Amino acid sequence: METTTADQPTVAAAAPWDPFQLMDRMDEEALRRELEGVATDDLVYVVKEGGQEIVGLSKTGVDECCMALVSQGQVIREEDLTYEIIGEGDDREALFKARAARFAVAPTGTEVRLDQVIGVKRQPLFYEPAQLDLDARVPSRKYKGRTYRDLLGTADGRDYLAWMAENFNEPEIREFVTRILSGDEAVAQRGRQLNPHWYEAGAMKAARNARFRLIPGNVRAQVIASARQQGQARVVEAQSGALRGVRKATPAAVTTPAAVTTPAAAVAPTAVTTAATPEAVTRIGPYAPTEKQVAFFQRLAESPVFTDGERKRALDWLATKATRHTIKDQIDWLKRQVETRNQGRSDSSAA
Repeated sequence: METTTADQPTVAAAAPWDPFQLMDRMDEEALRRELEGVATDDLVYVVKEGGQEIVGLSKTGVDECCMALVSQGQVIREEDLTYEIIGEGDDREALFKARAARFAVAPTGTEVRLDQVIGVKRQPLFYEPAQLDLDARVPSRKYKGRTYRDLLGTADGRDYLAWMAENFNEPEIREFVTRILSGDEAVAQRGRQLNPHWYEAGAMKAARNARFRLIPGNVRAQVIASARQQGQARVVEAQSGALRGVRKATPAAVTTPAAVTTPAAAVAPTAVTTAATPEAVTRIGPYAPTEKQVAFFQRLAESPVFTDGERKRALDWLATKATRHTIKDQIDWLKRQVETRNQGRSDSSAA
């Protein structure tokens, strides 16, 4: 059967590629997996395009930042969530608004409300129209993950496609399947599908955006650097309009803490950027070490008597676990190590 240009349905041009929208979609995919009982450990998204990197925290990464604040005597709480539906038909969207607040909690349990913010998110109720071609996946549990091209290559697959052409509940797919069964290299567009998890996705994103605004930039930078070193980053190689592939990040080779660099942290959809190194983190809260304690600890840790591994562990502890009281014991331990090891070197030289 011959086809003409007039027979081909019009397919909408691809929307301009936006790395922040891509991160948002990856968060939504992670949410769907969580609803199916599959947890994710991707704390960071890294989108690479044209030699540049755009780095953002995932929803799980924001959770990790909130846990880091707990160790500093601060708690972020989600206090309120509302939404309203706007638009008509397939263009309907839900506007979510979440309120979150940050509290300082004293050892006695006394709380002080520090600040509060609003996070918003516009969540479509329907998925964007998907293109139908031979390499598109068949919407079937029986042939999950298989393409129309795969099914055309087997007798059972063609039988199933024939059934779809007669009985499938979407007219666009029935027409498309009829055409490819007749040998036509058809390209069509599937109708918009309702997102069954639109409420969960919108609520999660609005709360994520609110909590993100309350997290200090140095804490975000610290979590991003740690996640990239430990392989908890999802790296996407992308170009405008298409993705070239997705892979898990591999831990970076670290020799000394000074070699650790943190790229700009940009989180969808606010595009906030920060830059810091783990050892430069200034802790905040009623239990935080003083600047004098931190400076003294860092000078001791930089002593040449320590190995690179020991120095890294010490600075990681300072950035994530140190308090005004526990740092005193660690400083005493570092001082003893410096004195003891220097004395050992002197004795060896004298011998």
